[in-house]
Amino acid sequence: MWSIRLLYYEKKTAIIETKDEHNDEGPISLKKAIQHFIFFAVITVGAALFLPYLADQIAEMTQLGKSFVGTVFLATSTSLPEIAVSIAAVRMGSLDLAVGNLFGSSIFNIVILSIDDIFYTKGKLLKDASDANLISIFAVIIMSAIAIVGLTYRSGNKRYKLAWDSALIFLVYIVNLIILYRLTSI
Repeated sequence: MWSIRLLYYEKKTAIIETKDEHNDEGPISLKKAIQHFIFFAVITVGAALFLPYLADQIAEMTQLGKSFVGTVFLATSTSLPEIAVSIAAVRMGSLDLAVGNLFGSSIFNIVILSIDDIFYTKGKLLKDASDANLISIFAVIIMSAIAIVGLTYRSGNKRYKLAWDSALIFLVYIVNLIILYRLTSI
């Protein structure tokens, strides 16, 4: 909370007003924003209730392995809202919002594990999960470390389309998928 407050006041003193070229209608009312939020949240939750069942069916039919399908398809589909928000934030020039959205989502997903453990009555959730998930956990730790270094180390201009930290994160993700595929596919 202290870090967020520091960031807020630091950015507040350095705000440069920009005009939003994509929104000619002006701001929407709070009531309408809340109605839209609730509508799309209900759709998202409704779709999310079916995703685990569908992912399980995909894993069985394709014999790709549940850890691989969960890491690729389920994680991708549940991350689509974060992707949309991050792209919109970058287009608006609100880079802190995009980065905060992704890190906040990751932190929240980790908290969900503790909530899931309450409802898992057969034992310990993480102990009973497949050992193949350790590969993904290790990859997430490496990618998080790269992201933290990328946030703290300010290099000059990027030479290619991706900055070095983004390219390295993408490479770790691809290597993770290859290892998971080889370990879990039947």
